[in-house]
Amino acid sequence: MLASILVLIFAGCVVAYWRWRFGIVAALLIGLIQDPIRKMVPDSPAYLALSSLPVWLAVVGAAAGSGEVSISRFLELFPRLTIWLRRFFAYLLLPILLSATNGPQTWQIALMGTFLYALTFFLILAGRVCPCRQFTLRRILTIYAILTSIILVGGPLDRLGWGSRFAAISTEAMGHIWVTYRTGAAVYMLAGFFRGPDVMGWHASLVFMISVILASRTWGWLRYLWITVSVWGALNMWLCGRRKMLSMIPIFLGCYLLLIYKFQNARRVVPVAGLFLMILGLGWYGIGLLNPDSATEAFYFTAIHEAGSQWMQHSVDSVRITLQQAGFWGYGLGMAQQGIHHIQGDRPEIWQESGPGKLIVELGIPGTLLFLVMGWTFFQTSLCALRRKAEDPSFYLYAGLLSILIANGAAAMISAQIYGDPFIASLVALMTGLLLSSAPSRLPQEDAPCPS
Repeated sequence: MLASILVLIFAGCVVAYWRWRFGIVAALLIGLIQDPIRKMVPDSPAYLALSSLPVWLAVVGAAAGSGEVSISRFLELFPRLTIWLRRFFAYLLLPILLSATNGPQTWQIALMGTFLYALTFFLILAGRVCPCRQFTLRRILTIYAILTSIILVGGPLDRLGWGSRFAAISTEAMGHIWVTYRTGAAVYMLAGFFRGPDVMGWHASLVFMISVILASRTWGWLRYLWITVSVWGALNMWLCGRRKMLSMIPIFLGCYLLLIYKFQNARRVVPVAGLFLMILGLGWYGIGLLNPDSATEAFYFTAIHEAGSQWMQHSVDSVRITLQQAGFWGYGLGMAQQGIHHIQGDRPEIWQESGPGKLIVELGIPGTLLFLVMGWTFFQTSLCALRRKAEDPSFYLYAGLLSILIANGAAAMISAQIYGDPFIASLVALMTGLLLSSAPSRLPQEDAPCPS
């Protein structure tokens, strides 16, 4: 199995250097199958969670080598965003220095943090120029939704107990059993083919959101297909047992409808809202039919009662305690990243789970404020781009992408651990770039042919 994933990584890199847009498809495929392969390899080595990174690097390198990805062009196209990007990256020199001088081996942590921030930025650049005539935004979203829907079959198989018979299913091969007794009864959290319930839940929620977007802009049998896929995503979200994944859905739906209302008109909102209600009804019926578990239902409803306390604990108390421990400047770049426990050396104990806490650990107060202002500027830039796309059929796709990113940002306020997964972080960066592709350029992006 180890040899097979190495061969696939090499093949993905070759594809990326040949046609970097097809390399994105290879990275998606490898990122989705890396977890089941990891569980079938003896001792489930943690480094296999990085399997998609070489392909993403090949994508970025090939895109830059083709001349399509240009930092200067990007900065010229988004002047307001550029101001804060320059300030943010200039400030990063301080967290890099703090991290590198924290202990004897912490320069490795600083190097890892720098690498991840740089990869994120270049994936955004690649995503911005990715859509073209042969590789449209709709096609990219469709490929991801179809590939992930196939992998999500592991969720129901896990529910049926196949984990004891097939190592790639569940988390038994990794020595973990996920269970909570929050409501008094045992609620088992399922992972399917993924390495953990969080990962399965995140991908299931993204499949649901993408399918809803595509269903709202298709007709006939294709609409029924995407409705079915969205219900399939909802079922796997329920099976994963992670409340934060389910909580992204109302935020996504609310933002999507609000954007349609703002840039279209009230009449366009009604059919989309009706579609949402039908999908949610079918999803609830399917969940009750296939997984009639009152304990799981009671557990999910605790999210409503505990929303305020969770917000205070993770977004307020966590920040206050982090400031007391890490100080005004934080610990340095990379200190809140997953996997640093594999690096030997003196380093602070990191317990933060929420996005604000992790940001302060790495960037301190000044860096966190710069990051938030940069995020707000990105949001305003996206709204301006959407306004120009209001009469274009692709408006709904870009409005859906912005809604997905907002939902993820809201979830990260409570828990941002899932975004430490390299594959998921790369996907979020790519989606950010795809959203910016809605901005006008000299040649309409999706009307341009793909360079050879």
